Amino acid sequence: MKNKENVTLDTFSVLNSAGWFLTIANIAGITQLPWANIGSYWLVLLLICLATAIIDPLVNKVGGHSAK
Repeated sequence: MKNKENVTLDTFSVLNSAGWFLTIANIAGITQLPWANIGSYWLVLLLICLATAIIDPLVNKVGGHSAK
């Protein structure tokens, strides 16, 4: 399970880096994306973080009891 957690953190890091690249590239004029699309990307990333933060303790709690 520990390896699975590392993969999750790496995935989030890649998604976070992609979001920063989109934001900075749009400011610099490299991309021509609407700001609403970039804002939606960050909103979805935030919702994924919140869902993970809510679901993770519930899964660990259930997993902790069944492992005993």
